[in-house]
Amino acid sequence: MLRFSAWQGFDEVQTVAFFSLMKKLHGACISTSYDNMDECFQYFKELILCHSVQRPPWSIELYSAVQVRAMTKYVVDTFFHHFHLYKYAFTSKMILDIKFHYDDKPQQTRELRELAVYSDNEVENSEQEVTTE
Repeated sequence: MLRFSAWQGFDEVQTVAFFSLMKKLHGACISTSYDNMDECFQYFKELILCHSVQRPPWSIELYSAVQVRAMTKYVVDTFFHHFHLYKYAFTSKMILDIKFHYDDKPQQTRELRELAVYSDNEVENSEQEVTTE
């Protein structure tokens, strides 16, 4: 990104703004685990528009139309080309734990589960005694 900025001849303010723009874009892209490439590209276009049109206090013209075109091509060819890789590497994983509760069925307590295991063992032992006799 810094090499691209130097190659385009950006001054310090333009380089910092481009770096900040990419940081915001990256943060928006990894904020959710869903595939949001289209929304991220729309967000990028909004951010770049805010820095390419002179409309104080909402936007300031830092970049020319030629620079905006070059930045958009660079971001599409680099960031969005590897979008799913970044998504996989930087998005936190979600673990879904589902518990069902039925109102008409009593919940099984620990004592009932132990009793069920105990009675199963008794049945197995009595079956073994019957087969050995």
